[in-house]
Amino acid sequence: MTRSRPPAAGTSLACLFALVLACSCAQGKPEIRARSVQLIRVQGPALTFAERLSVFVFFEDSDGDADFSSMAVTHAETGLRWNVPAEASMTRLRGNDRWVGTNNLAGPGDGPLPEGAYTVSVYDLAGNEATATFSLPRPVFPENAPARLTIEGDVWKVERNPASGSFKNTWLFLFNNEQRLVLSWRVPGEGDVVTGSVASLLEQARDAVSVQCYTENPSGTAGVLLTPVDLE
Repeated sequence: MTRSRPPAAGTSLACLFALVLACSCAQGKPEIRARSVQLIRVQGPALTFAERLSVFVFFEDSDGDADFSSMAVTHAETGLRWNVPAEASMTRLRGNDRWVGTNNLAGPGDGPLPEGAYTVSVYDLAGNEATATFSLPRPVFPENAPARLTIEGDVWKVERNPASGSFKNTWLFLFNNEQRLVLSWRVPGEGDVVTGSVASLLEQARDAVSVQCYTENPSGTAGVLLTPVDLE
């Protein structure tokens, strides 16, 4: 009887390496299609303002939306780096597009964000990386809040600051109990005072409990976000 010889160890290792290589090549890699960057001044409970950088990316991965591990933002000149793991990221839907990122990147010591060149990186679960670059200029923010939001009974009122410069586009952001954004509604007109009913807002977002007023410049690259106001 003739016995077949077992394959040599080198042959086995070569086959195993080829299999691993084929699997790794079959994995999809993320590709950044677009990015959205905004420098925001956020009003705190003491009515003072702190700067925050908002960075969101629209990326595609053939392995699906769940194949997302983290995002990183790096300032080229200083080497400052912000890491955003998947569990700390935010998701926004714009039509059928899914954008992932954060609106809460703070500068050193909670101070201003450095201007200049940045790189945003997206990593999938296998460690594959996609990158994009952007430049952050220093906008001229108004000295005081560009708008004021008050609610009395069923009437909300937005009073625009005539000295707000180019910061004229105003939005109302409605949030639920989990602090999740449930409605973005643009305040119409360009008058100094605009009013409306709380009931009409709640018809569009029934689980909303608070609202924030946000005013941005024409390009949408910089904005001012006021403290939340209760809807009840």
